[in-house]
Amino acid sequence: MPVTDVVTDAEALTLTLTADFAAPAARVWDAFTEPRQLERFWGPPGYPATFTTFDFEVGGTALYRMTSPHGEESFGSWEFLEIAPKSSFAVLDQFADADGNASAEMPASRMTFAIAPTDAGSRLVSTTYFTSTEALEQLVGMGMVEGVTMAMNQLDRVLE
Repeated sequence: MPVTDVVTDAEALTLTLTADFAAPAARVWDAFTEPRQLERFWGPPGYPATFTTFDFEVGGTALYRMTSPHGEESFGSWEFLEIAPKSSFAVLDQFADADGNASAEMPASRMTFAIAPTDAGSRLVSTTYFTSTEALEQLVGMGMVEGVTMAMNQLDRVLE
């Protein structure tokens, strides 16, 4: 299992996931920045993601839907805030409707993805920044820790 650590910090309003891979950092970067690869692991098992838009540039957006085993759909969007090619990017992550409009009922969060080489391959550190304790508690209570852990643990098969 690639996920080696998940830490929720209520004081800093963050959730940080660390995962180690036996693949080069450039390969992990490609998995996160090419939508057809990202679809293969983004979302927990049984809830595949489909990216309908993926404009990977600062100010660009990615729109996706996740489909449950029973056919129920939920939608999300990313706005790309920062991109440091081959090493990191940051997004504004939001729940959305089918057209990509942000949900007023669900909190948005800022997510960073940092990918670095290691002696054994590469390390991903993903940090989610919440706007309030209530937002952190709401999303963690909905299973965010378990969902993101399961999603990242699927990445090994994509990297093969």
